[in-house]
Amino acid sequence: SPDQARGLLAELLSNVYRAFEFRAQEEVYDKLALSISEGLLADIYRQHRKSFAVQRAGGAQAKVKAVEILDLETKRLDSSPLRYAFRSRWTAQGTVGQWGHVYLLKNRFDAVLTVDAVDGKWKITGLKLLDEQRVEPDTQPAEADARTVAMASPS
Repeated sequence: SPDQARGLLAELLSNVYRAFEFRAQEEVYDKLALSISEGLLADIYRQHRKSFAVQRAGGAQAKVKAVEILDLETKRLDSSPLRYAFRSRWTAQGTVGQWGHVYLLKNRFDAVLTVDAVDGKWKITGLKLLDEQRVEPDTQPAEADARTVAMASPS
C-alpha cells in the first residue's frame, strides 16, 4: 500500500543516515549493510559524505535528525515479485557541530530507488540521484501528505 511504501522508505533512509553517526568506516559499512545491498555500499558512502561535507578545519560532525518523505510513487518491477522502483523526493534535516557551535542543515533529494527483499529483509539495491539541493532548515514542505521520521541516536 502507499502508506506501507512510505513507511518502508522512511525507515530505510533513516537507517542509512543513522549509520553515519558512527566514526569508524567499518562500523558505518556494517550499519549501512542492514539497509543497502553490498553492491551499493561504497557509492552510498561517498555520496553521503559529499552531500553533508563541511569544508572547515576542526572536524565538523553532521547528524541527521529527521527524514521527511515529500513525494513517493511506487512501481512493482516485473523482474521479481518483491522488487519495487520508488521515485521519491525527501528531505534530511540535521545539525552540524563544530567548535561548540551547532548549525542547522537541510538537504532535499529527488531520486529513483530500487528496493528488493534480500535474504528476507528489504534493502535499497539501486539508486539514481536526480537532484540534490540545500534548503533552508525552517522551510516547511507544501505537501500536506508528508511523513516525518525522527531519528533516534544509535545505542
